Amino acid sequence: MNYKDQIDPELRKGAKSFPLNRGIVAMGNVYQEVSWRRTEVPQDVVEESFTTEGFQGLPFKTTVFTPAAAGDQLPALIYVHGGGFVYKAAVYQKKLAMIYARKAGCKVFFPHYHLAPEYKYPAAYEDVISLYRYVSEHADELGIDRNRIGLAGDSAGASLSALCVNRWENEEVPQPSLQMLVYPLTDAELETESKKLYQDTPQWNTRLNERMWSYYCGEDTELRRNASPMQCPLPSVIPRTYIETAQYDCLHDEGILYGEKLKEAGAEVEINDTEGTYHGYDSELKAGIVQQNIKKRIVFLRHGFRNH
Repeated sequence: MNYKDQIDPELRKGAKSFPLNRGIVAMGNVYQEVSWRRTEVPQDVVEESFTTEGFQGLPFKTTVFTPAAAGDQLPALIYVHGGGFVYKAAVYQKKLAMIYARKAGCKVFFPHYHLAPEYKYPAAYEDVISLYRYVSEHADELGIDRNRIGLAGDSAGASLSALCVNRWENEEVPQPSLQMLVYPLTDAELETESKKLYQDTPQWNTRLNERMWSYYCGEDTELRRNASPMQCPLPSVIPRTYIETAQYDCLHDEGILYGEKLKEAGAEVEINDTEGTYHGYDSELKAGIVQQNIKKRIVFLRHGFRNH
C-alpha cells in the first residue's frame, strides 16, 4: 500500500522502506558509528563518556550529555536507543538526547549496549540495568540526584527501558522516577490489528519486526516472553509513564495496550497517540509535528522530575 497520502506532508521525505539482513546491518553500523562521531555537539551541551561492565562482565561505553550551565544534583535520564536491537545509535537519536539534556535540564546517559544477533537477549537488558545500578550507586560523583533517575527509549530501546522499570524491585535498584516510551516494542507474541494491517509501512513493518525477534531471541518462545515487557510481572509501584505511538506502525496497538495495562495496575499514564506518523518519524527533526511532540516529551520530563 502507498501511505504517502496518509502521512503528514513534512514526514514524507523520510517515509522509506529498508531491508533487514546481516549484511545491511553490518554496513549500516559502520555508517552509524562514523555519523555519530561527526555530529557536532552544541556549545550549551558537554559530551563525555565512560566505560562500565554489563552482560557477563563485558565492557560497554556510555555517552553522557550534560547542560553546560548545570550545577550538581541534576535529574538523570537513561535514554536507550532503538534500532531493532541490531543497529547502533543514529544521529537523530544523539540529537534527541542532547535536546532532552538542554530542554529538560537533566544529565542524559546514553548506553551503547551489546547488539544482536551476536549478543542475544538478555545481553542488551543486562547492559542497561547494570548502567542504571551504576548511575544510582555513583550519583554523588556523577553530579545527579539518585532520587530522580528516569528511563526512556524509542522502539527496541523503549522495550529495554520498560523491562528495567518492571524489574526494579527484583533487581534491587532504586525506584525509577519516570519512564518515557516512544513507539515501544512490548510483546513478541501479541497479534494485534496493527500487526495484521501494517506489513509494508515505511521504516518498520510486521515482516521486519518478526525478523528482528529472530535475531534477538531466535525461535525460543520462552526467551521471547521473558524479553517482552507485556509479559513481565509489574512492580508494586510503577512510575509516571509517557507512551507515544505512531499511527502507521505495526507496533501501534501494542503500545496502546501496554499503556492500558499500566493504567489498570494503578499507574499514571499519558498516551500520546500521534496521527499521520510512522515508526521512526521523529528522525525528521525539523518537521512541525516532530517538534510539537518533542515539546510534549520535554513537558513530561520536566513535570516528572520536578514532582518526584
